[in-house]
Amino acid sequence: MADGQDWEQRNRAAYGTVAWRRAVLTCGALVVWHTGYDNRTAPGPPGPRPGRPDAPDGARFTSRWMPVVALLALAACRAAREADVLVDDVELPALAGWVDGAHTGRLHQGPLETGEPRGRTAEGWLDLVGDENRRRRARDVLDAHIESHIESHIEAHDAHDAEPRDPRDGTDPVPLTIGDRARAVRASGIADLEPEWAGDVAFARARTDRLAAALSGGLWRPGRPHRAFAGILHGTLAAAPDYPSPPETLPGPLWVQRVLRMPHITSTVLTLTDLPEFAMFGPKGDTGDPLGDAVGAVAHHAAHSLAKPAADLEQLWTARPADQPVSLWERAHLPPPVREQILAVESVTQELSTLLFEIAHPGAER
Repeated sequence: MADGQDWEQRNRAAYGTVAWRRAVLTCGALVVWHTGYDNRTAPGPPGPRPGRPDAPDGARFTSRWMPVVALLALAACRAAREADVLVDDVELPALAGWVDGAHTGRLHQGPLETGEPRGRTAEGWLDLVGDENRRRRARDVLDAHIESHIESHIEAHDAHDAEPRDPRDGTDPVPLTIGDRARAVRASGIADLEPEWAGDVAFARARTDRLAAALSGGLWRPGRPHRAFAGILHGTLAAAPDYPSPPETLPGPLWVQRVLRMPHITSTVLTLTDLPEFAMFGPKGDTGDPLGDAVGAVAHHAAHSLAKPAADLEQLWTARPADQPVSLWERAHLPPPVREQILAVESVTQELSTLLFEIAHPGAER
């Protein structure tokens, strides 16, 4: 077993918080997906959704399912410390033995930093573990995710995948970690609800369409600052992703490069609009300007929707074993729902890039 203090420090360095809080966030995503609970920041109409009349409301989720989140998070922390890995790197099937199996009797043993004002005692942890119905619900969550993961891989087995292939990547199995699964369900959304990022992309596309209509219809004429701003930003949007550097034998762009490109777009727009000559296109500028609106929507909504996945994936890439095939790494850490999100954000970004070229170079052919 790893030294507790060293293990806590590594988790804090990786996630910016204690292992317990990270485990709560990760396991919370698994439970939200399983229950169908609508925890979006901008929820839709109240009431049961089609196909999920059993989805809990906020009060029921808090009373019935948050203790399940806590139980899974405790199991994730204990399993991670024993295996000397970060909490997101715990393999999901391994949690079953902690939640309701051979290791359950040890869940309450040992200290665990929670970041809460009052630390939890062994008796408190034991009370959390001791509910048989809670353990059963936690096991149901794990079983549902494992089953869904297997089904999705069967469906994708014969599907064409345009990712670059690493010749060293054979048929090695991809371990299912709780971090990868949480990333997948956050990107896919829960049943009967579109994922949050879809709203961000739709908003960006609406603003981009507005810019295109104003430009083509002659309802709006860009001035010199518009053309200068568009020319500089077009260079960023048109550039091929090149970070992180791939192995020499593997052509890009890699999926990891494509997702890490998005925070770069956001930061570039922020840097540009901090300049006095381009401040009109930023948050403090002319909110009615169609170019500023379109750029802001793409950079701060569509591209920004990938900020958290990108931060996680950059950390994971840094820790990738040098001899691990890239395509195997990407299959593990960028599941199909995450790739779908990347493709959607890239699409609206490309639309904006085309318009920026037209604004910067009127009359030129692409």
